[in-house]
Amino acid sequence: MARRGKAQRKVRRRQAGIKVLNVAEAYVQGAIITDAFFGTSPIGFLFGDAGPSFAVSGGGVSLVEMVRSPDTVLPLIGARLMNPEKVLTVALKSAGANLAFRMGRKLLRRNIQSLNKNFMVPIFGRGSSGVAL
Repeated sequence: MARRGKAQRKVRRRQAGIKVLNVAEAYVQGAIITDAFFGTSPIGFLFGDAGPSFAVSGGGVSLVEMVRSPDTVLPLIGARLMNPEKVLTVALKSAGANLAFRMGRKLLRRNIQSLNKNFMVPIFGRGSSGVAL
């Protein structure tokens, strides 16, 4: 009897370039977390109001505030992180956003392929530095 050949391992291709939908999904997930725990948007969390004091208006907490006065800010953040209602809300919103992006990608697959082929590839090109939806 002839000997069977070993099964070939599938080679996974590394994702080339930046996917705009992945960036959008990351921003949405970041917005959910920073809104619940820091009371601001991801950009507001990183930069504050970008004024002379770098404080976030409306009771939010920025990264600059955390560095400047950790004694006043960290207990507030700790209380928000230990609140089970907030944690559950973040988990549900995050799962909902993940599901929405997955369904959107599947439902709009042909439209995304068409946009990539007709707009993104001619503008940004193909390859490792390409940008795609």
